[in-house]
Amino acid sequence: MRSQQMSLAKIAIHRTIPRSVDQRNEPRYTDIVERADIFFRGERHAVRVINISCPGTMIESEIMPRLGETVLVEFEACSRIHAFVRWVREGRIGLNFGHEIVL
Repeated sequence: MRSQQMSLAKIAIHRTIPRSVDQRNEPRYTDIVERADIFFRGERHAVRVINISCPGTMIESEIMPRLGETVLVEFEACSRIHAFVRWVREGRIGLNFGHEIVL
Protein backbone atom coordinates (compact mmCIF):
# COMPACT_ATOMS: atom_id res chain seq x y z
CA MET A 1 0.00 0.00 0.00
CA ARG A 2 2.82 2.43 0.92
CA SER A 3 4.58 2.08 -2.46
CA GLN A 4 1.25 2.53 -4.22
CA GLN A 5 0.66 5.83 -2.33
CA MET A 6 4.14 7.06 -3.22
CA SER A 7 3.62 6.33 -6.90
CA LEU A 8 0.30 8.25 -6.94
CA ALA A 9 2.11 11.45 -5.95
CA LYS A 10 4.11 11.28 -9.18
CA ILE A 11 1.11 11.11 -11.51
CA ALA A 12 0.84 14.24 -13.63
CA ILE A 13 -2.64 15.66 -14.03
CA HIS A 14 -2.80 17.17 -17.48
CA ARG A 15 -5.07 20.08 -18.28
CA THR A 16 -7.15 19.96 -21.42
CA ILE A 17 -6.74 23.71 -21.80
CA PRO A 18 -3.55 25.39 -20.51
CA ARG A 19 -3.85 28.35 -18.18
CA SER A 20 -3.68 31.59 -20.13
CA VAL A 21 -3.37 33.83 -17.06
CA ASP A 22 -2.03 33.51 -13.54
CA GLN A 23 -5.17 32.89 -11.47
CA ARG A 24 -3.53 33.66 -8.13
CA ASN A 25 -4.63 36.74 -6.24
CA GLU A 26 -1.51 37.04 -4.10
CA PRO A 27 2.03 37.82 -5.26
CA ARG A 28 4.69 35.12 -4.81
CA TYR A 29 8.02 36.21 -3.32
CA THR A 30 11.26 34.42 -4.06
CA ASP A 31 13.69 36.55 -2.07
CA ILE A 32 12.18 36.71 1.44
CA VAL A 33 12.99 33.20 2.76
CA GLU A 34 15.56 30.69 1.50
CA ARG A 35 15.13 27.78 3.91
CA ALA A 36 12.70 26.33 6.42
CA ASP A 37 12.30 23.28 8.61
CA ILE A 38 9.37 20.98 7.93
CA PHE A 39 8.06 18.67 10.64
CA PHE A 40 6.67 15.71 8.73
CA ARG A 41 5.49 12.48 10.36
CA GLY A 42 7.47 13.23 13.51
CA GLU A 43 10.76 14.09 11.79
CA ARG A 44 12.42 17.43 11.04
CA HIS A 45 13.51 18.09 7.44
CA ALA A 46 15.49 21.11 6.24
CA VAL A 47 13.95 22.27 2.94
CA ARG A 48 14.58 24.93 0.32
CA VAL A 49 11.83 27.54 -0.05
CA ILE A 50 11.12 28.25 -3.73
CA ASN A 51 8.56 30.99 -3.09
CA ILE A 52 6.20 32.23 -0.41
CA SER A 53 2.95 34.17 -0.29
CA CYS A 54 0.49 35.09 2.47
CA PRO A 55 -1.56 31.87 2.12
CA GLY A 56 1.23 29.37 1.37
CA THR A 57 4.64 28.36 0.11
CA MET A 58 6.35 26.13 -2.43
CA ILE A 59 9.23 24.03 -1.08
CA GLU A 60 11.74 21.62 -2.53
CA SER A 61 12.13 18.33 -0.67
CA GLU A 62 12.44 14.58 -1.07
CA ILE A 63 9.58 13.86 1.37
CA MET A 64 6.54 12.17 -0.16
CA PRO A 65 3.42 13.47 1.62
CA ARG A 66 -0.14 12.64 0.66
CA LEU A 67 -2.40 15.37 -0.69
CA GLY A 68 -4.16 17.07 2.22
CA GLU A 69 -1.64 15.80 4.75
CA THR A 70 -0.70 18.27 7.50
CA VAL A 71 2.88 19.40 8.18
CA LEU A 72 4.41 22.04 10.43
CA VAL A 73 6.57 24.73 8.82
CA GLU A 74 9.13 26.71 10.78
CA PHE A 75 10.89 29.67 9.21
CA GLU A 76 13.95 31.12 10.95
CA ALA A 77 13.00 33.23 14.01
CA CYS A 78 9.26 32.50 13.50
CA SER A 79 6.69 30.33 15.23
CA ARG A 80 5.70 27.04 13.63
CA ILE A 81 2.82 27.22 11.17
CA HIS A 82 0.40 24.42 10.34
CA ALA A 83 0.13 23.79 6.61
CA PHE A 84 -1.50 21.22 4.39
CA VAL A 85 -0.22 19.69 1.17
CA ARG A 86 -1.98 21.03 -1.95
CA TRP A 87 0.19 19.32 -4.56
CA VAL A 88 3.41 17.28 -5.02
CA ARG A 89 5.38 17.31 -8.25
CA GLU A 90 8.99 16.41 -9.16
CA GLY A 91 10.52 17.13 -5.76
CA ARG A 92 8.46 20.28 -5.18
CA ILE A 93 5.55 20.60 -2.77
CA GLY A 94 2.84 23.25 -2.60
CA LEU A 95 1.68 24.01 0.95
CA ASN A 96 -1.25 26.11 2.14
CA PHE A 97 -0.95 27.61 5.60
CA GLY A 98 -3.71 27.02 8.13
CA HIS A 99 -4.14 30.81 8.21
CA GLU A 100 -2.69 33.62 6.13
CA ILE A 101 0.57 35.10 7.31
CA VAL A 102 1.76 38.70 7.10
CA LEU A 103 4.87 39.12 4.96
